Amino acid sequence: MVIERKGRWGMLRKLFYMLKEPDLFFESVRGEGYREPFAFLLQVSAVIAFFTPIVNYFGWPSTDRNSAYQAQIIAWRITSEQLLPRWGVLAYVIEAFLILTLALVLAAFMSAFLHLVFRLLGGQGSSLHAWKAICYGAGPCVLLGWIPYWALFVGALAFVLQLYYGPKVLYRMREGRALLILAFFVGATLLEFATKGTTVGF
Repeated sequence: MVIERKGRWGMLRKLFYMLKEPDLFFESVRGEGYREPFAFLLQVSAVIAFFTPIVNYFGWPSTDRNSAYQAQIIAWRITSEQLLPRWGVLAYVIEAFLILTLALVLAAFMSAFLHLVFRLLGGQGSSLHAWKAICYGAGPCVLLGWIPYWALFVGALAFVLQLYYGPKVLYRMREGRALLILAFFVGATLLEFATKGTTVGF
């Protein structure tokens, strides 16, 4: 299957292909540079950044139970504690830009960190491959990743794409090691949530 790289629905076509055939999808993007995955992440994050402040305004704060992005949770904390008392309703507009900025910064950080993890565990690839795993793996979050409890499902799906299919295909990693990475990060996230009530520190 050939992915449509241009056109209005490029993001959705990539997303549905990724969800349907994750192995084939990540194999198909091996030859891409930094720009294509960045554009994909930017589109996904823009949707998240648009809708999240709206649901926050109507009384749903961004927490681990209703946020697929860590950027949503961090931005909401800043908004609720610092921006709302000072800026009022305008704070929600600022929050949208915060989410978008944080999403890109966190993606860059996680790509660098996971590249080291993947290489330490025997993966063969460059930091560009980690960048693709992180950017494309975030795709499911665009599917109502700001709705309570549904966000948990799409967030978990993104985790699997970023930490299992990404390294397995892009880094040519053994399946057992890819599963080990996924299990470790899921376990660490659940442990932090059980002890601290959040996953932001992780």
